[in-house]
Amino acid sequence: MKKLAPMAGWLALTTGFIALFLYVVLPELKSVSASLALVCLINGIFFVVANGPELKQSLSSRSALYGANTLILTSIFLGILIFVNLLAFRHKHRFDFTEGGYFTLAPQTKKFISNLPREVSLTAFFQTESPEKIAFTNLIAGYREETDKIKLQYIDPDKNPSVTKQYGVTTYGTIVLESGAKETKIQNPTEENITNALLKVTRDEQKVIYFLEGHNESAISSVENEGYATAKKNLEQDGFIVRSLLLLQSGEIPEDASVLVVPGPKKPLQDEEQKAIENYLNSGGAVFMLIDPKSSSGMETFLKKWGIELGENIVIDPMSKLFGGDFAAPVVNQYTAHEITSDFVLPTIFPIIRSVQGVPVSGITTTELLKTGANSWGESDFDSGTVNYDEGKDIKGPVSVSVIATKNLNEKPNEPPLKATLLVVGDSDFSNNRYTNFSGNGDFFLNAVSWLAEEEQLISIRPKERKSTPIQMTQSLGNAIFIMGIIVFPGLIAAMGVRIWWRRRRL
Repeated sequence: MKKLAPMAGWLALTTGFIALFLYVVLPELKSVSASLALVCLINGIFFVVANGPELKQSLSSRSALYGANTLILTSIFLGILIFVNLLAFRHKHRFDFTEGGYFTLAPQTKKFISNLPREVSLTAFFQTESPEKIAFTNLIAGYREETDKIKLQYIDPDKNPSVTKQYGVTTYGTIVLESGAKETKIQNPTEENITNALLKVTRDEQKVIYFLEGHNESAISSVENEGYATAKKNLEQDGFIVRSLLLLQSGEIPEDASVLVVPGPKKPLQDEEQKAIENYLNSGGAVFMLIDPKSSSGMETFLKKWGIELGENIVIDPMSKLFGGDFAAPVVNQYTAHEITSDFVLPTIFPIIRSVQGVPVSGITTTELLKTGANSWGESDFDSGTVNYDEGKDIKGPVSVSVIATKNLNEKPNEPPLKATLLVVGDSDFSNNRYTNFSGNGDFFLNAVSWLAEEEQLISIRPKERKSTPIQMTQSLGNAIFIMGIIVFPGLIAAMGVRIWWRRRRL
């Protein structure tokens, strides 16, 4: 029996390690792991019984006590590690130490994916362990941390050509998103593209945004600096349908309109057009007006009935020089608390803007959304060539340049609430092709339209761009790093080693 004991001991160790390995690496082989664990247990018991007296004598020795102490401390340390890993597994959190928070999802994305209406299947076509796959894995991990409705599988096109052909994929890095009966593909898996694709496959209704034309407004089809083609593209990426509207021709605003945008009219709107807009508002519509300084929109009287007054001025802000602008391009970096500007930290820059203020009107609630700095003012004598603040004539800052007016149309308890919403900004250039990518200009425009369309999940900051922050290495700094890393630190370690060797040699 004793002759077989060593063999049983080694067999117990071998089968035990194999069982543990299979349990961790191949958990689907549970029956094999259990069988090996049983063999390990039987051989272990046989070994202990066969070498009982010798084991008892060995365990009572001093070296055994030291070994037992080491084993206990090691077990405690491993237990702490296992406990920490369990906590990390059950409470997932990622830390992003990049300067611009590049690996942190934008609030817009978090807000949207945390409320996904249904499951979305993502099939990612990458070569195994390619750099593009690793980058995508890091990005999509942030999405899956926010929701459990995203299902992900990877397909290597080289190893699975039939599946690749089935999905119609022809390039590496393609992501196929499926939800219900909807499907879409993206080939550049950035946060913006992934979020927009998720929006497309989960949104059953596409709301329509109409842009008024016929008064020399900025056209959504124009790619010139003054055009609104970029704004149209950004709205479409957010899942909206964007159309132009010639109101004199149609006679009324279409029933499917979620928002009417009036992008800087330079000619007066006719009475019948103003009447159509008022009827639309009184039926629960939402209008976004961008009225430039010195323009002939003819909307002053109309807006006053809705509690909004357009100033015959241009806002001057000397502090705009600090942002690289000029006096007539005020910068707004402090916002009134509102859903449109919630968590908004980027400044908005307006090339030339007029004051827009709220005035008391019965039944109308107004909110002054944007205000310029305390050092600004509304300059009324802008044709003289010189600008100076004139007490009693000019508007002292902070100057309101945007107002929201709301009117409750239905307050019956058993019926859904109905309200008219009108948002006015004293400039249209801030969101044209030239300026929409400046600072927070495009974000503010998209947030305003999303709020008016009652698509609150789209309101927030757009994804961040990766920042390039290279280290400027001077010759002296390079020499210092070379000396410390190649000579000083290795020399200190070598000296300590020689000293220890010399002391032991003398013992």
